[in-house]
This record gives sequence, structure tokens and C-alpha cells, in this order.
Amino acid sequence: MGAVKLSWKDYYDKVYACWLGKNCGGTLGTPLERAYGQEEMFDVWWYPQLQEGGMPNDDLEIQLIWLKALEERGLGIKARDLAEYWLDCVQYNFDEYGLHKTNLRQGLLPPVSGFYNNWFKDCMGCPIRSEIWACIAPGRPDIAVRYAYEDAIVDHAGGESVYGEMFNAAVEAAAFVVNDRDKLLDIGLSYIPTSSQTALAIRSAIEAYKSGMDWKEARNYVLHKCYSPIAQYSPVNLGFQTIGWLYGEDFADAICKAVNCGYDTDCTGATLGSILGIMYGTKIIPQEWSAPLSDTITTNASWGGIMNLEEPKNLDELTKRTCDIGKKVLAYNKTEIEVNESITDLQHVDTGALYAPDEVRELWSLSPMQVDFDITTIKASIDYIDQPVIKAGESKGIKLTLENPRPMDLTAVVTINMPKGWACGPACTKSVNIPSRGKSEAIWHITADDVRLIEQSNRGSIHIEINGRPQGEDIPVVLLGCKRWLISPVDAAFNPDGDDVKQWQVVDFIDNALVVEPYFNGKSGSIYLCHYVYSPDDRTAHVGVPSNCPMELWANGIKVHEVEQKRIPRPNYSGDGASYVDVSIKQGWNQFIVKLTRQNEPVDAYFTLSTGHPYYHGMSDVIECRLPWE
Repeated sequence: MGAVKLSWKDYYDKVYACWLGKNCGGTLGTPLERAYGQEEMFDVWWYPQLQEGGMPNDDLEIQLIWLKALEERGLGIKARDLAEYWLDCVQYNFDEYGLHKTNLRQGLLPPVSGFYNNWFKDCMGCPIRSEIWACIAPGRPDIAVRYAYEDAIVDHAGGESVYGEMFNAAVEAAAFVVNDRDKLLDIGLSYIPTSSQTALAIRSAIEAYKSGMDWKEARNYVLHKCYSPIAQYSPVNLGFQTIGWLYGEDFADAICKAVNCGYDTDCTGATLGSILGIMYGTKIIPQEWSAPLSDTITTNASWGGIMNLEEPKNLDELTKRTCDIGKKVLAYNKTEIEVNESITDLQHVDTGALYAPDEVRELWSLSPMQVDFDITTIKASIDYIDQPVIKAGESKGIKLTLENPRPMDLTAVVTINMPKGWACGPACTKSVNIPSRGKSEAIWHITADDVRLIEQSNRGSIHIEINGRPQGEDIPVVLLGCKRWLISPVDAAFNPDGDDVKQWQVVDFIDNALVVEPYFNGKSGSIYLCHYVYSPDDRTAHVGVPSNCPMELWANGIKVHEVEQKRIPRPNYSGDGASYVDVSIKQGWNQFIVKLTRQNEPVDAYFTLSTGHPYYHGMSDVIECRLPWE
């Protein structure tokens, strides 16, 4: 079969249109974005707000960071590489961005960083970052999706959003060589599980279109099938993006219909603008839509949201740098795609080969609690099994899997090293025989009987010695301490200004969720919770108790906040407009008391702690895992 030829001119034009289309759709939708979805649709058919270069948006600027990573780290970048760039370059902490960065700072690696304590792993933070991977793998959705998966698991592992980014990357990469909309949708769907909510939303949009519903009816149909009150819930937005694509009569009509469906409006408009740009090039984007934005790029660097990034001067530079990397990716992977100086010839495109191969489908079943390592002689993985957390006095399982790609059997001596005073059973050191082309396992049960032996972040390692082979690096093992609370009896009389809490029940929560519903036994009533936080210095803390019930909050004996109305919890760091307050905390131990009042539904409540405006960094340097007298 002959090569698939893509001229530099056409490649450049499609990539340029991708970035320009993203800018158009993002600028259209950004002023309309809300934290919560709404039943009402928008009726916007032109930019509601304009500025040169478009509206700054994480949809685009994080991809500028990924371009920097590709240029600096090389074509084989993995989730572990991207994690470092999150910490180097991204200051803001919107939703899952902030939660996963706290995990990274506490020592957790991807994909665990994207799964643990991440309420937003089903949200839109990563489906919006697919274009860079598609544009560096034109015509090779299998390659683009592998990159997209590595990107997604850093901050969304185990969530629907991983499928959203895989779908978008597949569609966009295939769109370089196929411009049949229905075929592209089918190709994209092959890269995600049919049982996923993402696939359901996209298929629901297609079903509505084929059944003759108008686009507004289709919007309500998708929303009914995959409802969430959270505007950033990714399956709904992938469905709305598809509605704009199916019902749009031209570029402007398509992105407007996607945005007018509501929810995460900047994301749906931006992604659809990119897809159409790749399919048809710059000719699809009307001059009246592109001219107001010019060729410039606007980011959040002006207020420090993005840092340590030399931004492309304009879309032309961004496009050239993207295409330069793309040519290298195609050569590195020995693809049949040839970028040349003059000719585009797509007659040899094998559309069957654009569908998901088995090795991509295998990604669907990978555990978000498993971290993989290549230590050259063998491959190893650590499985935290359920959560990367240890509770005092309780056994915590850790599983090590060793895979031997060598043509002969190997023997390894493995030793787990955890903090002083911890116990590892049945033995810290094990001898493991690993058959050629096979796998072997070692399992430890770890305990720390005394809570004083547990820190907020507890870092250990596994040392592996393979007989007759060069020494490889140790494998990190990180277990976090729980968040220790005291809980009163339901409806107990209590004076937060001075009553003793030491007789209350001690409870260790594994993350930010305050799991108190079992204490109510299905009945209404009030409960008090007490939490101690050790701060290394005096500082301002942004404290949140997002919950679906009335809440009162005391800090160091002073009532600092109260919320009476019912609301939908959205436990990020920055706030929901009601449940958060800035509090001055002192060096040393600080006491927080929370009162939750259950009404006619189960309590859903959380406790978050971060720095204040404008960045809202999670506090990874405080102690929450023990009580002052322990």
C-alpha cells in the first residue's frame, strides 16, 4: 500500500485552523460558563465579549505547556513528565487542577494523583486538551490517543474525562485524513468503552439527530440521558459538542449551537471549532469571526495563572512549532503518513486502520491505583489496591507486580522500606522468581499501630535486586495519612466556645469527604465535628465546608461562617459562592468545628483547606492526620 501524503501547506493550514477555531469557540463560550448547569439554554450568535487575541483560557494555554514539554523532554513523554510541568507552570487551581496538584506535592504519582480525593475526575479539565496530541499525530489516532491517555490520567484517572479526551484526540487526529463527519464519530467512539457515560451522551446526540428531533430537543434528550447539575461534567458536554457538530449548518452556526446548549460553554465551542478547523482548514472559518481575534495568543500569564512559559508570539509560531513536532512523531513511530513539500494524496488512507487497536482498548481496564515503572531489566507496578492511605492500627495492602520481558527466567530479591516503627508482613524481604515473558507478584500488609508514627505524607520505597543484572532504581511507595476528626453524638448539646471534645468519637476520613450520614440513621438532626490542623506558620486559610445541608463553622473558638440554604456540593478549593470563608490561622495547632444539620435527604459534605485568592493552592504542608494530644 502506498504512503498517505500530506503537504506541508495543507498540514500547516489544518493545524492553524485548529488553533484558530479553538480560539473562536472558546472566546464565544467563555463569558457564558457557569459552575452549575442550568435548564435554560443560551441564545447567543456572536461573541458576547471581545478582546484582541481572544479570551484567555486553560483549554489552550495548558497545551502550550505540553508543547514545551514535548520540545524539552522528547517525543516519549509520559504522565510522570507532564506532572512536573503542572507544578512548574500552572499556578491556578481550578477544581481538579488544584486537587491533583496537592496529591503531586504530597508525593503521589500518576495515575493515583488523578484519582485520589478528586471529586472532579469526571469533569472537563482534560477533554479540552486533546488538540496538541491530534496535531502532532495527523492521521494516526492510535498515537494521538496514547498521548492523550498519559495526559488525562495525571488529573482525571478513573474518571469519564479520560474517555472524553481519548474520544476528542481520536476524532481530531483522524480528521486530518477523513472529512466524513459520521465516519469520524464512529472512529472516535471506537476508542472509548460502549458502557461509558461519555459514549452514552455522544450516541444519544446521534440518536436524537437521526430520529428527527430539532437541536433544542436533542439538547434536552442528552441532558435527560446523562444529567448532572455540574456544568463541567464531561459526558454531557461531549454530547452537546456533538449536537453542535450534527446540527450546525456552517462553522458559526455549529459552535453557536454547541455553546447555546449551555454547561461548559467555552469547552464545547472551542473543541468543536478545532474539529471543524482540522477537517476543512482555514477556509471554513469566516473572516468576521477570525478578524476580531487577530493572530495573537492571550493567556492567564498576566496575573500569574501561568508561569515559566515562553509563549508563542502568535498562532503562526504555535502552528509551525506544532507541525515540526508532528513530523518528528510520524517519523519516530515509522508511520505511513508522509509530510512533504507539495502534494496531498489521501487515496491510500485505510479507514479501517483508523479504528482503535487492541492495545488502546486495553487502557480502559487499567487501575487508577496502579503505578507502572520501567526499570530496564524488568517492568514493575505498584498497586495501592483501594486508596493510597494508611489508618492507624489497620492493615494496608500493597501489591508489587514484576514483568519479565527477557528471554530467560530471572530471580529478584525485593525489599519494602517504610517509615521507622511500621510493620510489613509477612516479611519485608522476599525472593521472587519471574518466568521469561511472564509475571510474578509480591504482596505486603503494612501497619502503623501508633498514630504518632504517621505523617501527612509517608514516603517509602521498594528495592529490587535481580541476580546477575545491573542495579535499577528503587520504586517509590507513598501512603498518605488520613484526616482525623472527632464526631459528637447526634443532637448532643454542645457549646463550641469552650466545651470539651476529647470524649467524642475519633474517626479517620480518607479524603475531604465528611462521611457522617451513617451516624444519622436516616433521621433528621444535627452533628458536630472537630478537626485540628497544624500549620508551620501564621497564614490566611481559605476554608470550605461545601454541603447539601445547613452548616456552621467555628475556627479557634470563633464562629466564622454559616450557611442555611440548600446547595449542591462542589468541593473545590476556590469556592462555590456560599460555603467558603477566609480565616487567619496561627503557627501550631488550630481547631475547626463544623455543625451539620440533616434535613430530608442524606448529608453530603466536605472540608477543604487552601491558600486564598488568587491561586488557592492546596495546603500540602499542614498536618491533619492526628490530634494535638496524640
